Amino acid sequence: MNVSKSIGIFLLVAAAGALSLGIHAQKSTPGGDSSADVLPKDVYPETRDRLPLPKREDLDDEGKIIFDKGSGPRELPVGIEQPSVRIWDTKLNKLTSVTGHYLKFETGLPPTLEEVAVITAAREMDSQYEWTQWETHGRDPKDPRMIDGKIIDIIKYEKPIEGIGEKEAAIIRFGRETFGARRVKPETFATMLRLFGRKGTVDILWLMANYGIASFEMVAFDNHLRADQKPLLPPAKHPRDPERFTAAFAHPFPKDVYPDSRNRLPLPKRDDFEGEDKLIFDKVSLGKTLPDGSVPAGYLPTLHPQVTVRMWSPKLAASAADVGHYIKYETGLPDRLLEIAILQTAYELECQYEWTQWEHFGRDPKDPRHIEDSIIDMIKYNKPVVGLGEKETAVIKFSRETFGDRKVSSETFAEVLRLFGRKGTVDLLWTMGDYSAAAAELTAFDMQLQPGQTPLLPAR
Repeated sequence: MNVSKSIGIFLLVAAAGALSLGIHAQKSTPGGDSSADVLPKDVYPETRDRLPLPKREDLDDEGKIIFDKGSGPRELPVGIEQPSVRIWDTKLNKLTSVTGHYLKFETGLPPTLEEVAVITAAREMDSQYEWTQWETHGRDPKDPRMIDGKIIDIIKYEKPIEGIGEKEAAIIRFGRETFGARRVKPETFATMLRLFGRKGTVDILWLMANYGIASFEMVAFDNHLRADQKPLLPPAKHPRDPERFTAAFAHPFPKDVYPDSRNRLPLPKRDDFEGEDKLIFDKVSLGKTLPDGSVPAGYLPTLHPQVTVRMWSPKLAASAADVGHYIKYETGLPDRLLEIAILQTAYELECQYEWTQWEHFGRDPKDPRHIEDSIIDMIKYNKPVVGLGEKETAVIKFSRETFGDRKVSSETFAEVLRLFGRKGTVDLLWTMGDYSAAAAELTAFDMQLQPGQTPLLPAR
């Protein structure tokens, strides 16, 4: 994760709409110059990615409803329509669409600022596909997302942020530091908080983070631009912040971090909310019941449920919790492979907090996510993948190539597809993608380790 999100982006409410409108496959003709002539062998012409276009009859009853629902009118001008691979997992598609619709239409963020946020994320993630669609929107006088071309060029060519509006400048700086430097300065965060408030800051972060997941989806499934499109994003030149690791080891407790939450927003309490939001607080903080009727104990070493900064945007928190529960408990991915997928993602995204929690789980013999120390060390120190089962090997390679190399080989994808199937491959990518969004949240809000914890991810 259109509406321009119907371009293979995870947030799309209308992904199935693109399907039911019948995306026209561009067929190869003898001697002709068509899209199929230049696509890789494992990319389907009708979807322009590595999964074929599902037919209505291929879907379960719920999938058919989603498929049919997408044929309705659009809420924004339609960009380049291509179906999302999420349609291969009907429930995942439905759950992520709720979050997507909220971020797209219900946060109150004006379309112009949404445009700035999304193209900033696309630039920092070096997502050619995303950037090309959204630059087109941003330069179109007929599109409500149109912005000053000067702003587009500042983002596109990584120019100094000057001569533009205060809100636009704040969003660009926030995105650059979250996804590029991976370390958000206190003054940058303070400006976001002043301009957008707690809820608005959370919503903007998650809008960008969800488009971050979209960019990884496009990498993994090798999503190609339409045949008549020209790529508009030049190569990136932005450096990483060399202090992003040493900070976790060295700096004292930051002045702008609250002791109760251990991040830059205070711990949400039930009394902070009214009406329906109180009910959402109860649901999210308690956790959804498991199939046996029990309640998840939480994912921190203390085994207490964690109320995250997302709760400051209650509707976002509710839908994100549903997605997270599905990913952790309902996809069928074994705990062992879940642990490996999340550890590898945390390593690739250099997320100290995420890594430290999940290494703790993985090394605990009493935890269902326990794996061999040798596997943890293989990931932690980026060692060659040898001596593992074929599924463990495939998960590590898939994550390394998606989040590290930003290019998944045909061989790696084919192996994942053979081992996990279409639905399982989508679920695996989205498991890692969801934790990539969490990594962005932890970075932006400067989440500190739990009391007494030692950071376990080494600098590199």
